Amino acid sequence: MPGPETATRPASTRRAALATAAVLALGAPAATAAGFLVGSPWLLPLLTAAVPFPVFLSRVRRGRYGRAVGWVLFWAVFQSLAVLAATWLAPERAAAVVHRGPAYAAEMIHWVRTGEGAEGSPRLFLPIHLRHYLGFCVLSTASAGAAGLALGAWLLNYMNYYVAELARTSADFWTAALLGWPIWAVIRVAGYVVTGAALAGLSLSLAARIKNREAAIRFPARVFFFGLSLVVADAVIKALLAPAWQKILLRALVGGN
Repeated sequence: MPGPETATRPASTRRAALATAAVLALGAPAATAAGFLVGSPWLLPLLTAAVPFPVFLSRVRRGRYGRAVGWVLFWAVFQSLAVLAATWLAPERAAAVVHRGPAYAAEMIHWVRTGEGAEGSPRLFLPIHLRHYLGFCVLSTASAGAAGLALGAWLLNYMNYYVAELARTSADFWTAALLGWPIWAVIRVAGYVVTGAALAGLSLSLAARIKNREAAIRFPARVFFFGLSLVVADAVIKALLAPAWQKILLRALVGGN
């Protein structure tokens, strides 16, 4: 017959999960609001990345990579909604606070209007993707994932600024809002988070070895290569689908069938 501790464990686990979900869901808009209030473009990604990092790191320490990834992706949804809403409600403030937001939005809306630009050209976007990914890998390994999350928050924030601006200026708001995030970009976010979890594990393992202690966790090579495969899939799908996606967004932008 199970004892009291065994019987209550599922309930306590559910309560802990609900508490974590609440912290991430409420922390994303709170950190975004604080960043907008302070007005520093460099502070915003640091504040927003600080919300999921403790949850992320605690799961990585225990080798629970799936949960680490899941919670960060859960946070990313609410972080995206927070920046979308903030950009919609306070566009001038957002232009000043979301670093690279206006430049990226102008670049992407130009691509939607004309088909010209890096988004539709593998020759142009692959070097950008490679620089971002290598930088993310270095930062994640050097900081147990903390700096990688900050870089990811920066990328996420200016992508959401663009989507908000695209929706604002489009004749068909809902198509622009729902398809402004293309499927390959969603896959890229997942690939970065999976990669970051694996490299945070590597970072913790290396730190333990430097201190002459046996590492509690080993480098999860399978997790890393799964993340890498998602990043590669992002590039392949983008190369294949970007031209058709641009035409759909163009119809939403200018109106028409």
